[in-house]
Amino acid sequence: MDLPKISIIFPIYKKSKHLENNIKKILEDPYPNDLKEIIISIDSPENDFLNKLMELKSKYKNITLVISKERRGKVSATNDAVKISSGEILFFFDSDVFIDYIDIKSIVNELKEYDIIEFYKEIIKKGWLGYLMFIEFSLYFDIIDPILNRTKKPLFLNGSGFATKKNVWNDVEGYSKVYVEDVDFAMKAGKKGYKYHMSKNIRLLIEPLKNLRQWIDQRKRWSFGLIEVILNHLDYMIDFFIHNMLTSIFIILILYLPYLIWTYIYIYLPASFLYQVAIGMYENLSKNISFIYLIILNPTSIFQTFYILYLTLLYIMITSSYIYLLISVKRRKLYNFLSFILFSVLYIPLYEIILIYDIIYYGIFERAPKMNWKV
Repeated sequence: MDLPKISIIFPIYKKSKHLENNIKKILEDPYPNDLKEIIISIDSPENDFLNKLMELKSKYKNITLVISKERRGKVSATNDAVKISSGEILFFFDSDVFIDYIDIKSIVNELKEYDIIEFYKEIIKKGWLGYLMFIEFSLYFDIIDPILNRTKKPLFLNGSGFATKKNVWNDVEGYSKVYVEDVDFAMKAGKKGYKYHMSKNIRLLIEPLKNLRQWIDQRKRWSFGLIEVILNHLDYMIDFFIHNMLTSIFIILILYLPYLIWTYIYIYLPASFLYQVAIGMYENLSKNISFIYLIILNPTSIFQTFYILYLTLLYIMITSSYIYLLISVKRRKLYNFLSFILFSVLYIPLYEIILIYDIIYYGIFERAPKMNWKV
């Protein structure tokens, strides 16, 4: 049986740390090299990296360069590359991914049944931010996506690594000029009845963002992109929920179980022991501080302070322990529990604040907030 030609596309801005290694991995894969076309579409290349690209092009004859001195943005860089591609199947890799494992033929075979294949991804645990991003990605790719996989319908897509048929890409008219072009692409494909699958036949390691400023900027883009997706594809999302109601409810339950446990404890389990502690503390304080302070530090105010701290710590421990158990059991490996506490205390709330900020900003100005991203 004849194997199809594949086009492997790398949209890059300025430079890519792992490009040479990724090309080597791709060409070492047993899939015939004469059926592999590599297209590097780069914006504003740095001089040293541009020289490296020229070396790679002279070394490997199946590499094509699409170079723009201006910043076109990922959407245009990717769409431009697809326009000159000649493969029946398209593979996409972002500049910050490292190909840990690749089996091209298995992906090609999976595309006989499915139309979009997302590659499994893991964040490199580098620094405190890398560890927190690792937890976030593991929650999705180890817990949530395997459940969504059973529906075979595309709902989300992380565009840093996936494959699709070229006729599918053309049918949905490729990437649109939106902030989360990958999720938008998945929704457009879903509306046309195309099938989705997440595969471990290609596994990618992703460099974490360098600092909190970059993370905030990315999450602003993702959060506003979510608003765009809801506005543009609410009908599809509702249809997905209706036709996959049990799956959707199960995912919601997985995500919000810690909140439900915390709410149950808050409503039904008494905290009267804290009031006894407050009275005991008040009695001890009354022997050592002046009457004026005792007016402020009465048993009720002490109890209320303790109660807030109790509920906060309870929420942190329930959420952290729950996420820790989910990931540790799924991956069969123990991790640093402190990172899961930081994930619950800082990462999730900050993400929620950014989402709320984007919603309010859009509600007032009807446009995206300022961010370092070219649509």
